[in-house]
Amino acid sequence: MKVVIYLLGITCIAYCTYFNLYTRQAANALKSMFQTYRLQYLAAIPGVFAVLFLISAPAAKCPWPFWIIGILAAVEAIVAYANPQKIYSRMLDWLFENVSDQAYKFLAIIGIIFGTLILTLAK
Repeated sequence: MKVVIYLLGITCIAYCTYFNLYTRQAANALKSMFQTYRLQYLAAIPGVFAVLFLISAPAAKCPWPFWIIGILAAVEAIVAYANPQKIYSRMLDWLFENVSDQAYKFLAIIGIIFGTLILTLAK
């Protein structure tokens, strides 16, 4: 399970670094992905991350952040799959139309810090 923790941390750091360096291209790629594939299929991505966080929680020094993130990712996957009253679609429209590049960069920096936190919590 220690390998899963390292995999999650390095993946988070790599993706957020890419998003921070190439903000507009990454946002456009993410937007085109959501326009190309059905939301029900893309809901599997947070579902996989939820399972990875939940199964790696016992191998962490402090497991509660893994439990919280795993449960939040599972809830996101369920909401994305069900999409009640098109709430997830409206949130994505807001994200891609109204959020500035500086906000994307800020969130990417928070993601890099979070990925580092994940790596430090490995036993």
